[in-house]
Amino acid sequence: TLAMPLEGKLFPDTYLIPRDFSAEELVVLLNETFETRIKPLRPAIENSDFTEYEILTIASIIEREANSKNSMRMVAGIINNRIEEGMPLQLDASIEYVLGKPLSELTAEDLKQNSPYNTYINLGLPPTPIGNPGITAIEAVLEPEENNYLFYLTGRDGNFYYATNFAQHQFNINNYLR
Repeated sequence: TLAMPLEGKLFPDTYLIPRDFSAEELVVLLNETFETRIKPLRPAIENSDFTEYEILTIASIIEREANSKNSMRMVAGIINNRIEEGMPLQLDASIEYVLGKPLSELTAEDLKQNSPYNTYINLGLPPTPIGNPGITAIEAVLEPEENNYLFYLTGRDGNFYYATNFAQHQFNINNYLR
């Protein structure tokens, strides 16, 4: 509970922590590291169409949804496209966060979970970040890959597959997830 108000602002990194460090000191260290690392991005954040908190929320989702700089930038572009289209974001990471379940255990019933974090049933972003993103995810939100895609998935082979419409997305599901 100590860190909850700072979710999104506790920088994920490798730290050498003294044995006698308190939980409060650790939270301060993680937050100070975040502030130091985010400082060079402040001008881009201020020029963004999103608030800093929205950027951190999107970046926290991207951190869980994508696995490389390129895929993070693509997913950021797709999230932007879905927001512009007024579509639900439909991001599995938001359901994983709510239920504390890994993607492999999510069911169709889980996608109906009544929660402000459920991006399958609610338009827009979750109310808070769902984790603490690294710089690569934050930069992806600030410099998304411009594209026309509205859908994506990670296939069983670990590759990302993108689609501009639902029919193409269904094709990708049938060919790369089943």
